[in-house]
Amino acid sequence: MPDHVDDSPWLKTLMGQNVRVMTPGSATEDRVTVIEAVEPPHSPPPVYTRHAFIEMFLVVKGALTFKFLHESAFVLESGQMVTVSGYRPHSFWNDADDPAYITLICTPAGLDRFFEASDRLLSRMPPDTADPDALKAEMARLREEYGLEHVAPAPG
Repeated sequence: MPDHVDDSPWLKTLMGQNVRVMTPGSATEDRVTVIEAVEPPHSPPPVYTRHAFIEMFLVVKGALTFKFLHESAFVLESGQMVTVSGYRPHSFWNDADDPAYITLICTPAGLDRFFEASDRLLSRMPPDTADPDALKAEMARLREEYGLEHVAPAPG
């Protein structure tokens, strides 16, 4: 497999973002993964989440509002980056009228496999037709499997 995948498929997420794995963990002995993400305009913030891996958000185009739990929100503009240390609860969203394009770098890898598993789940259980409780339970199972812990309600 090449170190950089330009033709990787776009994956669906429950919150409506589009993501694709540009460098899978399998190409780096699970040391790092690089993910491209598109945050839609006026996206709702997700619940505060924490995890063991380090996450770096680089805004390539547009703007992204970011908030750590118990801290003030701030806006990352194009070319700006924030690093999230392991286990630091955070949330992010797009308040703008245009999509935000983000490069997400995670070390060690693993978030790439979470997104791939989520996409497979959403294909089997489309949110508009699936039993909401069953889908919620399956997503909780995936988060637990990949070490993503929801720790507080969404900001606002």
